[in-house]
Amino acid sequence: MKRFTKYQLLSVAACAMPLAAPANAQQATADDAGVSDYGDGEIVVTATRRSEKLQDVPLSIQAVGGDDLKKLGAVNFADYSRTVAGVQFQDDGPGRSQIFIRGVSSGADVDTGKESTVGVYIDETPVSEGSSQPDLKLFDINRVEVLRGPQGTLFGSGSLGGTVRVITNQPDFAGVSGFGEVTGSVTEHGGLNGSVNAWLNLPLDDRTAVRAVGYGLHNSGFLDNGLNGDTDINDETTYGGRLALRHQATDALDITLMGAYQHSKSGSYSRVTDHYPALVKDQSEPEPFTDRFGMINLKVEADIGLGMLTSSTSYFDRKRSFENDIDYFLEALAGIPRGISELSYDAQSITQEVRLASQGSGPIQWLVGGYFVERDEQYSQTINIRDLPIPVAPAANFFYAATDSNIEQLAGFGELTVEPVDGLKLTGGVRVSRMSRKATAVNGGLALGGILDRQTGRFSDTATTPKVNISYKVGSDILMYAQASKGFRIGGVNPGLPPCPTCVVDIAQDFGPDSLWNYEAGLKSKLFGQALTLNIAAFWIDWKDIQLNISREDGFNGFANAGQARSRGLEVEANARISPDLSLGGQVTYTDAELRSLNPGLTNFATVGVQLPQVPKWSASSFAEWGTDIGTDGRLTLRGDVQYQGKRTSILGPTASTLNEYAVVNARITYDTALWSVSAFATNLTDVRAQLARDILFGVRDGNPITLDRYTINTPRTFGLTFGYNF
Repeated sequence: MKRFTKYQLLSVAACAMPLAAPANAQQATADDAGVSDYGDGEIVVTATRRSEKLQDVPLSIQAVGGDDLKKLGAVNFADYSRTVAGVQFQDDGPGRSQIFIRGVSSGADVDTGKESTVGVYIDETPVSEGSSQPDLKLFDINRVEVLRGPQGTLFGSGSLGGTVRVITNQPDFAGVSGFGEVTGSVTEHGGLNGSVNAWLNLPLDDRTAVRAVGYGLHNSGFLDNGLNGDTDINDETTYGGRLALRHQATDALDITLMGAYQHSKSGSYSRVTDHYPALVKDQSEPEPFTDRFGMINLKVEADIGLGMLTSSTSYFDRKRSFENDIDYFLEALAGIPRGISELSYDAQSITQEVRLASQGSGPIQWLVGGYFVERDEQYSQTINIRDLPIPVAPAANFFYAATDSNIEQLAGFGELTVEPVDGLKLTGGVRVSRMSRKATAVNGGLALGGILDRQTGRFSDTATTPKVNISYKVGSDILMYAQASKGFRIGGVNPGLPPCPTCVVDIAQDFGPDSLWNYEAGLKSKLFGQALTLNIAAFWIDWKDIQLNISREDGFNGFANAGQARSRGLEVEANARISPDLSLGGQVTYTDAELRSLNPGLTNFATVGVQLPQVPKWSASSFAEWGTDIGTDGRLTLRGDVQYQGKRTSILGPTASTLNEYAVVNARITYDTALWSVSAFATNLTDVRAQLARDILFGVRDGNPITLDRYTINTPRTFGLTFGYNF
């Protein structure tokens, strides 16, 4: 980072502001809320930057608490996402996955400098730099919140489709506690897997506590290499941890310092080549991938009488490196076999948010805040002949490309809610963001005459993202709402594209922002004495200036503002308590997301009217859970769930294809006592081969033209056992 000094000083000053707070009021930290302080078992969320019951939030939002995540057996967000209405998840392996919400998808853009369409937060820290999301393991998690639709007012750029918030458990002053668990499993067509997780909560005094979390796992992999005979090449090893220190200086002042680190490494992409549905990868070499991130957050909350003042200061650092086997490409380009492409993407950011929110339940509620982020990104790619020494000098590589960019964003935001009559609430909000970006791109190498071409680009923009919401509560159990909101995403640069005078598809050195309007209406209800929860939301999205990944005739890719799209749909969620021992639930989503127009010069790239990629028209999930008490403190629970994804389009472009529909069945049986628990589980019980993604590549191998038809697939049937102990 090059220019943090003055902003770090501003951050320290902002964090020190609450120190003057009076000590005569009481306020718990907002993210302490989970299941629930209200005594009715309902989840409490902070999606609107204040604590509210989930069913009282006039937004399309789904939240699952930590206990339910355990029942689901969710290890990462991919496990959870398929149970959430309106959410699609392209799982390309740890650190290479993308989230799409409500059809806001332009395809797989993993490992690039373009922002995601979904903002992802760990507590208060934004971590959704680049297209792919960090694969945070869901251990010792208070809850996961999924906000559907653009969240430009409160969460800013990169929340076009929605926002995902992973809220961790905070240090507790009540007493010493801890938990540890060990899991072993076996994957068919693969081998043995294992994980060890533990957390410890330690009060230091009545107002100070520490919480430490550690976890590690190894999955054996299940793909074989059909050319060199290697087996289980897509193995994964992940380890990480979190450490949080919380100090309640006074009844009105709460300070939390949290740090987290995670390191993941996999041996290869989870994709097969030309041998679907057999579990064979037809490439000569592995394609290892490493993803590491670290973060630090300082959060200060203070009741200053006028309202609750919150300051959040974060630093986030993520590094990714990976290899692609490109024999087919290099041989087609230059007649040279055994090509390797090595890529790296590094990003560092510092963010500062300060907000002041009203308290209480009066007829007027308000929130104002300011936000700053500075992010540095470094992207590089080399293409060389495999097994030869990698040249030190950039121009000595067969091909070399690198981009160094700096992004700054300064924003102010606010929301006002008034309740003119009992039950009727009117909310208006707006965020104004000033963004600037400077990028220097370098490309060259032996393929381009052994020279380097350097270009520097700058652009800036101001974005205004308003929101209007009206809601009406009928009694205590029915809430109706309607909302219009806008989202946006900052533009970017194309990293070091070499010139191509003969290319018909022209890609500029940079691309502009895209934005959308979301219109929705919804109903939230609790019926039959609150035994049935039924939520319905209908939406319509107009998306313009879509940032689309474009392929040129020479095989190089870049991004362009390609045109317009529309997404419309319906989300239905229901959960029923049939008896004290039996619960049923599920969700059904219909999404009609299509490309409506293409800009001149790109009309031959895709067909207007096609479904946007990775978005099925129909998706659904359901579960059944039955439990019974055994003995004085034991409980036996049986749970089964089914996750369905309909047919989808793989990409936008001339090689687009249809991915198959699939349904995955999981089952779990658990016996819990006050001290220990044991679970036996099966995932993908019917051993379905789901097509998660597909790309078609053209090239040359051993002098012969080839077509590589590659599918990313899911993990085969897996059986396992988990033992946990409370201490």
